[in-house]
Amino acid sequence: MKMKNNLDEMQEQELLKIEHNGCWLAFWLLLVSLITQCFIFDSIDFKTLAGEWIVFMVLALYLGFACVRKGIWDRKLAMNTKTNLIASALAGIVMGVLNAVMVFKNYHKPFGTFLAAGIVAIITFILCFVILTIMMKQTKKHKDAMEAEPADANDL
Repeated sequence: MKMKNNLDEMQEQELLKIEHNGCWLAFWLLLVSLITQCFIFDSIDFKTLAGEWIVFMVLALYLGFACVRKGIWDRKLAMNTKTNLIASALAGIVMGVLNAVMVFKNYHKPFGTFLAAGIVAIITFILCFVILTIMMKQTKKHKDAMEAEPADANDL
């Protein structure tokens, strides 16, 4: 059953902006909530974070795959290897620092903390770079396919 749309074009655009902002607000607040809970609780049990983690991951995966499928990379960032390197480095640094804080909080061993943080940062960097590169290639492929003129259009 199709429902009648009571909105005019301007209202439809405003609603899309509201939904867009609400989606990103939920995404970033879920991430902040997960990180905050990791620091508040002495022992992190998956049961404590499961609901938020599942919602966060489903939202992240949906946004990522939907954008790739539609050939959309980002509104402001270029789709190139340099951008992927910078984003991966930032993700590695953030994860390394968060890991260092959690490890030092639990074990109070500076060398072990530094080593664990370094390993986490490097692994995060590598995984993030590989995933972004694969996503970039798929996005380019979908974008090129959508921008290509159909073969029948040349015959007209």
